[in-house]
Amino acid sequence: MGWFSRTRVPKDDWSAMSSVTRVEAKLQELGEITPARRAGVTYRDSGDISFLSNIEAELKTVLHVGESATKTSFSIKDDERGMRWIILEDGNFDDLVSSVYTVGNAIDSNQGGDNLLAAVFEMYFTGEVDDRTYRSGLRTYWIYRYDRKAFYPFVPTGDKEGDRDRPIEARLAYDLRKHGLIVERSLTEWMGLWGIPF
Repeated sequence: MGWFSRTRVPKDDWSAMSSVTRVEAKLQELGEITPARRAGVTYRDSGDISFLSNIEAELKTVLHVGESATKTSFSIKDDERGMRWIILEDGNFDDLVSSVYTVGNAIDSNQGGDNLLAAVFEMYFTGEVDDRTYRSGLRTYWIYRYDRKAFYPFVPTGDKEGDRDRPIEARLAYDLRKHGLIVERSLTEWMGLWGIPF
């Protein structure tokens, strides 16, 4: 997991995350992006952190109790790489983004900040790429790295490491940056997450 190492960053999570709904709305208006109902937060589990040990009960309180409660449902899955996923689902994209932020913030506020790896939003892309190829309804992901406080697009083309569509990622990165999303500038930090469980 060394590739998610912590570095100095200029923005906080909310500054980065709050722009997702605005950028998604603009790209949806342009016919380029359709949001899915699902997103996820992935982290390294730790039995030493009480909040993470009781994550299911804690999230029921965090997401479903109080004035800011949403109808976002969630499930928890472990992947083959030893990462734990909180998979969130909500038909209201604004609520989905809010819930993703809430989950990450709750983990961070309860001694789990160093365990947070990424927030992942599932999107479907429609449009033309540099080679004049037209793609319709292509599954893509907007990945937010907590250690970098920035997003980058990820377009897997298979389950093996390295299977990804770089031209579409480049096209998406341009559009995301153009419309105000904080995009990771270093391509070497665009780490692939193969086997996303949603």
